Amino acid sequence: MSFSKIIAGIFGLVFIVILYVIIYYALKIMYKDVKNGGKKRRPTVVKGNYGLEIMSSGSVKELKEGSIIPIRSDLTIGRKGDNLIVLNEQHISGNHAKILVRNDSLFLEDLNSTNGTYLNGTKITGKVKLSNKDEIKIGNVIFKILG
Repeated sequence: MSFSKIIAGIFGLVFIVILYVIIYYALKIMYKDVKNGGKKRRPTVVKGNYGLEIMSSGSVKELKEGSIIPIRSDLTIGRKGDNLIVLNEQHISGNHAKILVRNDSLFLEDLNSTNGTYLNGTKITGKVKLSNKDEIKIGNVIFKILG
């Protein structure tokens, strides 16, 4: 036997082993998909009925005072267009704050905004638990938690 035939045999064997490993992992992934039944994980959803009432819209024309925004999952607030609530006001950061839904509770988190986020008149840092009728002030816009 020549050296080239031995090398060709080894490469052929390595190729077959790699092929079987790929097939094994593909079947493993397909099995998990079939076992899961096509169910996808849903984002955390609040079981209670929570809302965000607009008490003062400041200079934001798109918000109507007295209207209510339902809270069903995490909610981002800021000046950038990728936020769920876009507040186009000069005192509001691009990504200003976030309302988080955890179990049956709501939390407010300031996202290191320049001018801060206020809860019931007090500037917050980090995450703070929200209660019914809490007032959130972001820039000149004031929201009230309903629930």
